[in-house]
Amino acid sequence: MEKKYDIIVFGGSGFTGEYVVREMLATSDIESKTWAIAGRSKEKLSTTLQSLAKELSVTDKQVDIIEANVNDQDSLEKMCSKCHCLINCVGPYFLWGRQVVEACIKNKTHYLDISGEPLFMEEVARDYNGDACEAGVVVVSACGFDSIPVDIGVRYCQKKFNGTLTALESYMNAQVGEKGFSVHFPTFQCVVNGFANQSKLKKFRKSLNLPRLPYVGPRLPSMTTLKYHKHFKKYYVPFAGSDRSVALRSQRSLCEKTGDNHTPAQVGVYMTFQSTALLVYLSLFGVVFIMLVSTRFGRYLLLKYPEVCTFGLVTRRGATREQIAQSSFSFNFLGAGFSYSDVAGASDGKLPDRFIEAQVTGPDPGYISCSIFIVQAAYAVLNKEDIQGGVVTPSVALENTDYVDRLAARGIEFKVKYEGPDLQFPSIF
Repeated sequence: MEKKYDIIVFGGSGFTGEYVVREMLATSDIESKTWAIAGRSKEKLSTTLQSLAKELSVTDKQVDIIEANVNDQDSLEKMCSKCHCLINCVGPYFLWGRQVVEACIKNKTHYLDISGEPLFMEEVARDYNGDACEAGVVVVSACGFDSIPVDIGVRYCQKKFNGTLTALESYMNAQVGEKGFSVHFPTFQCVVNGFANQSKLKKFRKSLNLPRLPYVGPRLPSMTTLKYHKHFKKYYVPFAGSDRSVALRSQRSLCEKTGDNHTPAQVGVYMTFQSTALLVYLSLFGVVFIMLVSTRFGRYLLLKYPEVCTFGLVTRRGATREQIAQSSFSFNFLGAGFSYSDVAGASDGKLPDRFIEAQVTGPDPGYISCSIFIVQAAYAVLNKEDIQGGVVTPSVALENTDYVDRLAARGIEFKVKYEGPDLQFPSIF
């Protein structure tokens, strides 16, 4: 059956979904893509469309509305049968994601989401990769702020490196304005579930019995505590999100596809602090959060009274327009490797002789950049001629596309600040 739409945005009236719809309204004519929005309530979707169209002065655009519900599999399959690519904004994905993935694969529709939930993503990869390959469609999670900057950033640095990049560290910095920032409750719900399922995730990964990645060169140090970075002049801690696991899945996929032609990069992911005051605030929050999330009753309190338990950081209404407008982000990358391609002997005590520093910058990470990331990913996937099906990471799905250029056109810039043999380059080992 011929499909009517190139893209359907599922969950278009949700908090994040509205920003995805905004990005579609701003760019779909340029891309010459047909699209629609879907969700439980036609009334809410219509209100969202009218409000955004008026705000963007595009009231002449006609966008179809489709009713679909995660609790009604028939409605999901009807929705997916109408489009080539589905952008799924309905989370948390550990609750509502699998049935949408199934509907997409059954109807040979590409699936993209903004999940940052490792267990969900990795279980979907195990359970649906074969079906997705057979259907010839890609299933791609982590197409938002989790984990586009790091996953695409690692591949960007590997391609820009004049030699073999063997280790890379990323340092995330979120800049907030005078209005502060807030975390939307569904995002917080995913974080709590992620911490609750740490032991389950470890058991799951162990059951896969995957071989170790064939790293070469010195190993990145393991770090669990707060440290001060002399190069960036900021305090930093390991980032507990999905970025590292997604980037390493990409490295594994490249090894599996190319064998000895790809040397995987070690990846370290850290979060820096904009100010000492923010460091103190988040440290206090972190202590309380870890205490509560470690027990079932504590998790109940976190989810029942999120604003109280997080000192107002988490809200059910989400960030305000002012907070979003004042926010921005940057990821700084420091990498090291060798100036030659035959690095088989680099594990024998040899030190890297070439280095790279790169950066990714953009507007508000949680909503504006997030919507740009996933919408531009959908366009790139649809335009890719030689796409191979499977449950894959963003950098695998978007390999050999113009994705980085697309992001630059929308205000998200990847750039190399230094690449060369400078022995005074800050060590990451």
